[in-house]
Amino acid sequence: MIRLIGVGSPFGADRLGWLAIDYLERCSLPGCELIKLDRPGSALLDYFRGETELVLIDAVRLDDTPGGVALFQPAELERLSCLTSSHGLGVAEAVSLAAQLGELPAGLHVIGIQAGADLSRPPLLDGSALETLVRRLL
Repeated sequence: MIRLIGVGSPFGADRLGWLAIDYLERCSLPGCELIKLDRPGSALLDYFRGETELVLIDAVRLDDTPGGVALFQPAELERLSCLTSSHGLGVAEAVSLAAQLGELPAGLHVIGIQAGADLSRPPLLDGSALETLVRRLL
C-alpha cells in the first residue's frame, strides 16, 4: 500500500494539499492510503515510519501557473524555500529531520501544487495533471 499525504490547513491556499486528496479520492487509486494532515510539523515523521513508498502533497510558491503540479525529490527541498509553512516545522524541515534520523522512506516523493500570488484562497487545482503524476508514481 502506498501512502499519499496531503499537508495543509483550513486556511486559504494552504488547503491545496487537502483539495488534492479530495480529488484523488474520486480517482479510484487501488493500493493507496489517502490522508489529510493539518500542519503536522514533526508529527509527520510518525507517518514515515515503516513506509517504503510515500507521496507528500503540499502547496508551494513558485513562479508557475497557479494550481499546477510539480514533482520534487527530497534532496531538492532544501534548495526550495518555497514550501508554504503555516505548519511551524514545514514539510522541507520534517523531511530533512527524517533523513538525519534515518527514517526517510526510500520511495519518498513530494508533489507541490502552485499556490499563486493570492494566498487568501486556493487556485483551481489542475486535477488531471495531479492524477497523471500520481499514477506515474504508482
